[in-house]
Amino acid sequence: MKVTHRNLVTEPARQLFGLPYKKQEHGSYNYAWLDWETTDKFKQLETINKPLDPAKIGLLVIDGDETTYWIGKWFRKGQKVPEGFQAIAVPESSAAVAWVNGNPDTGDLFGQRAMETAHQELVTRHMMTEDDWTNLKYVYERYDPQRFQPEENPTTLDYIFYVK
Repeated sequence: MKVTHRNLVTEPARQLFGLPYKKQEHGSYNYAWLDWETTDKFKQLETINKPLDPAKIGLLVIDGDETTYWIGKWFRKGQKVPEGFQAIAVPESSAAVAWVNGNPDTGDLFGQRAMETAHQELVTRHMMTEDDWTNLKYVYERYDPQRFQPEENPTTLDYIFYVK
């Protein structure tokens, strides 16, 4: 696994439509992703609104000791949430971005290890601080349809960290 791209951006205020998950199974949220993929939840999510971005999103919301993982897509504020889904508003923020390239079959791209690899690379490049990591409120995985091709090995997953 290696970081192939990094930059600083401003993430706009928007909302994520999807579903929240509080518990991991076997150290991951793979069970939730499998449910989304096998039940066409992404298609259902787009029945009444067009998303801001075609990428699938895995949003980690950290509030003290409580962590919630959301799966969904980004939508403009004020759009109607489709039945069966929930929304979370996320504020505008500066963000540090790292593209992690690795093998999706071995779990290289997912979870704590990949997130920490991205974080360390951003700290090394002075794009993120240890204080940003300690006070992290939002971080998300962006499954860009042009870069994330799970049938290819290796493939790329974007990690975006909200920083101050």
